[in-house]
Amino acid sequence: MTSHLGLMVLFSGFVSVVFAALTHDEPAAQVRAGLRMFATFVGAGFALGWVLYLFPL
Repeated sequence: MTSHLGLMVLFSGFVSVVFAALTHDEPAAQVRAGLRMFATFVGAGFALGWVLYLFPL
């Protein structure tokens, strides 16, 4: 996997799993928090990508 999108999704998945496991005790709460964090990370990546696309270096 060498694309930026794939690496961002992979990194977001790993970070979401670890953060959810560290911050919540119940498995159901861990799943909800992990999915919410994953969606937030990927959404923020897309949003920042489009914002930075408007301002090329």
